[in-house]
Amino acid sequence: MSPGPTFDRVYLALKEQLTSGRFAPGDHLEPAALGEELSASITPVRDALHRLVGERIVEAPRHDGFRVPAPLEAELRELYGWNRQLLELALRCAGTRSAAPAIGEADGATTATADLFRRMARMAGNAEHEQAIDNLSDRLGALRIAEARIFDDSEEELGAMRDALEVGDLAALRRQIAAYHRRRQRFVPEILAAARKGCGTR
Repeated sequence: MSPGPTFDRVYLALKEQLTSGRFAPGDHLEPAALGEELSASITPVRDALHRLVGERIVEAPRHDGFRVPAPLEAELRELYGWNRQLLELALRCAGTRSAAPAIGEADGATTATADLFRRMARMAGNAEHEQAIDNLSDRLGALRIAEARIFDDSEEELGAMRDALEVGDLAALRRQIAAYHRRRQRFVPEILAAARKGCGTR
């Protein structure tokens, strides 16, 4: 049975809010308040939050309410490391396969990064690979907004990777992916601080 249009609307709205940096890491998510804001009853809000818990975009520690994940420094470094490993695996699986077609121009560093990484994942020719990268992009969405506050050359960094992908220079792309993730792993404390400070801004 389909969950229905109200659930879909609430789920998509909450996901967009969470991945766009509206809430700070650790913020409590109150279903009743969210339902009032989204003009929905508490049931579809709770259902959407439970789905987001399954996607690890929301946490429900000890089943005591819902909150925005607040990763420790080591956990965020692991997320960056996992993202790098998935992208490198996609490029190894790609072999001589041509690059996936462009998805279109994306607005904002967060969306542009997710779209670029999705293109790389598609080169593996495995839908599971693409879904794994998409989920990581959702989990890292708000943190990527914080990254853009720290790294003033984020657009140039993405542009260089996009150029390498377009011409099929996978060796250069692998080096760029490694540098991209090493840099963020070094600046994890600053990224987390920026995420806490900059919540609610776009």
